[in-house]
Amino acid sequence: MRVKIILFLLLIGAFSLQAQKYTTAVGGRLGNGIGLTVQQKLWKKVTFEGILNQKFKQNEIIFTALLERHNKLIGKRLNIYMGAGPHFGWNGDFEKESRGVMGVTGIAGLEFTIARLNLSWDFKPAVNLTGGVQTFDPQTAISLRYVFIKAQKKKINWKFWEKKGKKKK
Repeated sequence: MRVKIILFLLLIGAFSLQAQKYTTAVGGRLGNGIGLTVQQKLWKKVTFEGILNQKFKQNEIIFTALLERHNKLIGKRLNIYMGAGPHFGWNGDFEKESRGVMGVTGIAGLEFTIARLNLSWDFKPAVNLTGGVQTFDPQTAISLRYVFIKAQKKKINWKFWEKKGKKKK
């Protein structure tokens, strides 16, 4: 297992970084629970992802805030990404006293964007520092997001020797 993780991390580092094809995407997430996911591009290669997840077999609602760095795999449409961030939430019977859940989460995944749809699969291990049903909680899920704001297309100035605003007659 350790060898696979090391190979995966080396694979990520081997590719040059590229911007993803969207600025804002919102959708659903399905794995060991059901949830909502929002991704917002912050910088050229970095997104913020917020995930609100309700687990199926446990009475637990978790919010996760992640910073993710994207790497192109094959073109700008297919990306591999990884990141980390905190999570917090609620666990237990909500009519009785519930224990707060807090911890750290990592994420590594693969995403494909075509037109206004973004499909991703990820592995999201979480370590609960307080509360939670278990201390280590490995999760995997598929997310389908709608791209509300597409990334701006950069125009290439093929006549770079000309100053901007001036055109040759």
